[in-house]
Amino acid sequence: MERKNLLSMGILVVALILFSSMSSYSEEVRGVTDKSVKIGIICDLTGPSTDAWTPITYGLKAYSKMINDRGGIHGRKINYIIEDDRYSIPLALSSFKKLVYRDKVFALLGPGSTGGTVAIIPLVEKEKIPLLANTSERRFLVPARKYIFSVLPCYQDQAKLALEYTFHDMKLKGPTIALMYPDMASGKTTRDAVRELVKVYPVKDYKEVIISMAPLDYTSEVLRVKQSKPDIIYLFGFPAQAGLIVKTARIHRLSTPIIVFQFGCTDETIKLAGKAATEFMGINCFGVWDDDSPGVKELRKVSLAYDPNVHYRDSNFFAGWLLGMIFYQSFKNAGRDLTRETYLKGLEAVNFDTQGICGVITFGPDDRKPIDSHRFFKADIDKGEFVPITGWRKPKKYDF
Repeated sequence: MERKNLLSMGILVVALILFSSMSSYSEEVRGVTDKSVKIGIICDLTGPSTDAWTPITYGLKAYSKMINDRGGIHGRKINYIIEDDRYSIPLALSSFKKLVYRDKVFALLGPGSTGGTVAIIPLVEKEKIPLLANTSERRFLVPARKYIFSVLPCYQDQAKLALEYTFHDMKLKGPTIALMYPDMASGKTTRDAVRELVKVYPVKDYKEVIISMAPLDYTSEVLRVKQSKPDIIYLFGFPAQAGLIVKTARIHRLSTPIIVFQFGCTDETIKLAGKAATEFMGINCFGVWDDDSPGVKELRKVSLAYDPNVHYRDSNFFAGWLLGMIFYQSFKNAGRDLTRETYLKGLEAVNFDTQGICGVITFGPDDRKPIDSHRFFKADIDKGEFVPITGWRKPKKYDF
């Protein structure tokens, strides 16, 4: 009898130890408690890309507030700690150190620039911090790196689609193509892709003009483009840059169609350009406010519920909303016993239909780039907005 009691007591002690370990499990993971998980965001809120990053943060916060108001994910609410890097590499590094070493966040989003991403990736991998990176540089994604995931469309993909649209939709024959881009990492990546593509297509002439990140005066840049007599202009820029370039082009009677890539393809750009945006087009991977899809209907409903006086959101808000969706799906996949390893597996298992926010989103053990589909848009100057002129498209594969 005494032996049975000792055996029972031993089993009870073991069980207590096991359950005690399980209950404190989440508390031992940096940035995770039983009721919350901390995510660090490094972004540009006061620098040259603030017109893109500010609505991104609004969209992310709106989606996460909706999830938190519904009880969170596996009982945990997401708490964001935001650091402004002002599109600066030194500030991106200092923001990383604050968020990781002082705030002890579980995972990261950002930074605000590709250059900042290049700077923090060695630290990310050293500290084994999952990062949803604000970059579409293939060198960070192929081959896949364990802790690095991209949340943006690939710049190379958009360049490919721009050339395909030029030749197959616009049916230009032997055109002269001009590219305007800023002298920064993402602009250079786009430039390099276009350089390779103009070797593939029968292009008569190709011209490059570097633009300043500060949207002050683009007269000299526009006049240099005009001298090349282009049939089509590709533009990599943010809304403030793109809007002023389009307006300056029309002032100097440059009526060539312009296709702006992702970040400049927002209605804010059209508002800045005004009536000059008559031949202004764009390529974007996200839906638009007036779309009738289930995903956009929910976005509108939630946005209006939280901010009833705001009756419009641009594609950058959609990008932030998508980020919230990815965080939600990855945490949901990871399960209640949240660790870095279970979270990484949860990210790799992401595969869901956004129902109109963008295309289908997928990651995988060897796939860190979630977005493949894009649409082309044309500026409607009477409505002051971009309207889609194609369906969703994926670029062809090229040997580079």
